[in-house]
Amino acid sequence: MHIALFFTYEIAAKDWLVSGLLSREIELYKQILNKTDIKFTFVTYGSDEDIEILSEFKKINVIPVGKYIKSRNKTVKFIQSLFIPFRIKKDLKNIDLMKTNQLMGSWIPIILKLLLKKPLIIRTGYDLLDFSVKEKKSMLKILFNYLLTLFSLLFSDKYFVSSTNDLLNLNKKFSLIKNKTIELRPNWVNIPKKMNNIMGRKKERILMVGRLEDQKNYQKVIKNLSGSELVLDIVGEGKLKKDIANFGQENNVEIHFLGTLDHKVLLEKYGEYKFYILYSKFEGHPKTLLEAMSQGCVPLVLKSQNVMEVVEHKTTGVILESENESLTKWIKYLNEDNNEFKRISMNARSLVVNTFSLEKSLNVELQDYTDLINK
Repeated sequence: MHIALFFTYEIAAKDWLVSGLLSREIELYKQILNKTDIKFTFVTYGSDEDIEILSEFKKINVIPVGKYIKSRNKTVKFIQSLFIPFRIKKDLKNIDLMKTNQLMGSWIPIILKLLLKKPLIIRTGYDLLDFSVKEKKSMLKILFNYLLTLFSLLFSDKYFVSSTNDLLNLNKKFSLIKNKTIELRPNWVNIPKKMNNIMGRKKERILMVGRLEDQKNYQKVIKNLSGSELVLDIVGEGKLKKDIANFGQENNVEIHFLGTLDHKVLLEKYGEYKFYILYSKFEGHPKTLLEAMSQGCVPLVLKSQNVMEVVEHKTTGVILESENESLTKWIKYLNEDNNEFKRISMNARSLVVNTFSLEKSLNVELQDYTDLINK
């Protein structure tokens, strides 16, 4: 069996490496390579450097298509990308199946599906259309994302989403599409066998992980922590770093920016903290939340539909009803009540182990391949 995996539009293997995500993003496919005879071709948006980065995986062929997109103009780049399927179709003539894990760039495997008559899986980690509306993108961008979602639904052989909320929303928005089943494939976590002692962790430091962007709502967290002795540690980079640092100073909140970390280092870093905060204005099915819970962190999350699919209030974490509800009150309460903290921490880890493990997702992934190829 030979499968072509298409990277997210404009993303290269080098981007995974630089951001520290290479080990996480490759893990599922690494497991498949170790346990089966399946071969992969990765279509990336990088240069020949991507071939070198992925060279340790002998059964992965790499087609870097970045050389075909040379303009800096977004419209011209998109037009250039439309010709990529015609340039690489000969290299993919012997594949059995195509897959992409994001909508951005899905037009390339869709065109190839029409050219090669091969089955196509499209899986999304978040609802791109919904995000563009919430981010108040231009009407042209929203229309583009609507049409991209529509054509992806129409031309994919299987369409997967990572959350029940996304599934319900898409079924409602695209109810006129008949005989199209959208299925749930949640994110997974490579769960460590051992976990640091949860009672020996930092009590006065809390962890956040994510891009330093408006969506992640860092300034509301800082405002909430103002007047406390709590220290905020942030893993991630982004354009708002200076603004967040200045806002922390204005509100007398100590902030440590830890930059980007290799994923293996990040998994160990979770184990240093008792509390993990996710305060996003909106989210997909957040991997960082699952990773933190798998390491026994008690999550404190701002209420949203997708997050509530993972966190149950006072059972696997704490759900705050509004941005103004006190974080410090909950942290103080759980620091003082060891039994309550232990209970929620163990529940959080157990949920991830039993529901979102890599092993479970691996079995489902392989079955999806088999179902389509033998169809």
